[in-house]
Amino acid sequence: MPTLNWVGKDEVLRYNPPYHTLEKKYTFNSRNDTSENMIIKGDNLLALKALLPQYENKIKCIYIDPPYNTGNENWVYNDNVNSPKIKKWLGEVVAKDDLSRHDKWLCMMLPRLKLLHRLLSDDGVIFISIDDNEMANLKLLCDEVFGSGNFESFIWKKKGGAGNTEKIIGCLTEYVLCFFKQKKAGIFNYQKLDRTYKFEDEISPYNLESIEKTNLGEYERPTMLFAIIDPKTNYEFYPSKDKRWTLGKQGVEKALENN
Repeated sequence: MPTLNWVGKDEVLRYNPPYHTLEKKYTFNSRNDTSENMIIKGDNLLALKALLPQYENKIKCIYIDPPYNTGNENWVYNDNVNSPKIKKWLGEVVAKDDLSRHDKWLCMMLPRLKLLHRLLSDDGVIFISIDDNEMANLKLLCDEVFGSGNFESFIWKKKGGAGNTEKIIGCLTEYVLCFFKQKKAGIFNYQKLDRTYKFEDEISPYNLESIEKTNLGEYERPTMLFAIIDPKTNYEFYPSKDKRWTLGKQGVEKALENN
C-alpha cells in the first residue's frame, strides 16, 4: 500500500504524549440527569490521551472537524515533539504562503488519528470533515492508520452556486471521510422513523400531500402530463396549469393498485 512521507513524520511517530489527568471544574445538574457526558477544554492531544484509560476500544462514533489548512485559520502547531526542526514551528501561525504548512498539518493530525483509532470500538466509525486543501493527504494518512479497506466517503453541497467571486471554477462541495475500525455489514442499522398521520380510513393511516409540482422552462416534463383516472368513478384528473405530476404513469398505476 502506498504511504505518505513528509518532514517530521518519523519524529511524530516516536512522540508519545504524556498521560494527563482531567480536572473536574464545573458541573451541570438537571433533574434525572444520569449522563456521563463531558465537555473537555484544553489541548485536544492531551485530552485524547486522558480518555484512553477509561474509553479505549469503547467509542462507537467519533466526528472531528480539524483545521482545513487554508492559510486563513490562524492555527499554530504546538505539539512538544523533541525535534529541533519541529521546535522551530512552535508559536508560528501557519499561513497560506508557508511552504511547510502541509508538513505541519500532517504532523499535527497523525498522533491524534492514532489515538482516535485506539478509542474506537471494534464496530466504531470516525467521520472527518475536510475540503480540497488537505483531502488527498488526509485520505492517504487515514489509509495508513485505519486501513484503506475500511474507507467510505460522503460529498456534501456547501452552497447553492459559485457566485461572481470565483475566478476559475466555483467549489460547491466539501467532504466527510468515513473510516471504520473494522468495516463490515450491519454496523449502520437503519431504522424506520415513526411517522405521525393526520387522517385514517379503512385501508390505513395517511397524510395529504401534493402530487403536483411546477412544470416550467427548461425543466418541463411533457411525459408527466397525463390523466389520472379514478378507478371508482372513471373521472379523469389532470395537473393544474403550469404544473405536472410528481409521479410518472407507472408510479401512479402502482399507487392505485396499492389503494
